[in-house]
Amino acid sequence: MKKFLAFVLALLLMMSSCVAETADDLTLAEGADIRIMSYNLMNPDWSKVPVTDRVPRVVNIIQDYQPDVIGIQEANGKWQKALKPVLVETGLYNPACRQSNAEGFKYNMSAFMYNVATVQLVEEYVLDLDPGSDIRVFAVAVFEKLSDGSRFVVANTHPASSTDTEVYARNCADIMEIGAAEMAKYADLPFIMTGDYNTRESSEMYQTLMNTLGVKDAKYEADVMVRDQGTYFEWGTEPAPKADDCIDHIFVNGKTDVKLYNVVVDHDVQITSDHFPIYADIDLQ
Repeated sequence: MKKFLAFVLALLLMMSSCVAETADDLTLAEGADIRIMSYNLMNPDWSKVPVTDRVPRVVNIIQDYQPDVIGIQEANGKWQKALKPVLVETGLYNPACRQSNAEGFKYNMSAFMYNVATVQLVEEYVLDLDPGSDIRVFAVAVFEKLSDGSRFVVANTHPASSTDTEVYARNCADIMEIGAAEMAKYADLPFIMTGDYNTRESSEMYQTLMNTLGVKDAKYEADVMVRDQGTYFEWGTEPAPKADDCIDHIFVNGKTDVKLYNVVVDHDVQITSDHFPIYADIDLQ
């Protein structure tokens, strides 16, 4: 009965909110070199919502928007195995930072997918926020554009919920310490940080993260902000439009010029995850 009710709810949401075609201009913004996306896919083990019906919607988003790099969060083994035949084996995207440092093989839930037609992977590694964790990590990948050989760095992370005060504070402190070290290591390169930060824009931590790392929010750096929309909502409820529900962020250093920022709100995203994907079109300086 519970599965039937969940199906009915999903169907009703789809009928009331889905948009058959995107209203967004899918082309890369004028003057931009790359498109970076961040997307929390919603862990099926936590939510008890299987990935099976959600995979085609995620793939449609990726195929339509064609980001060069996607920082994915809560992408456990079920997600990565399900996406492999439709993205990796078809030669469209490859994974990066897919394995965590946990004992034995575990999928890193804060990994990357990258577009093999536009970029190649130069280096990848995963740094722990919580030792041996498969989700509380700081993943780092260096990419090179196939068109001109220019390089850039993308980090992806997902601290604990802010309601878990102690762990959240510790994770954020580690993100600031590790992030500062990594940015210093790649000081000559554009550095972009994707993630579900569990940090609202009105919070002190949001400002502290940016001030400590010397980064800015791509949303407010963009020449064009297509959509100002909260990115998180309770599964099965109507998403709130207010910007302060934005806890997914793309942070950038000074070697980037953000041309466009957007939140994807169609493609049945409301019945795919409890987060909207976000992306930024960036000129590498």
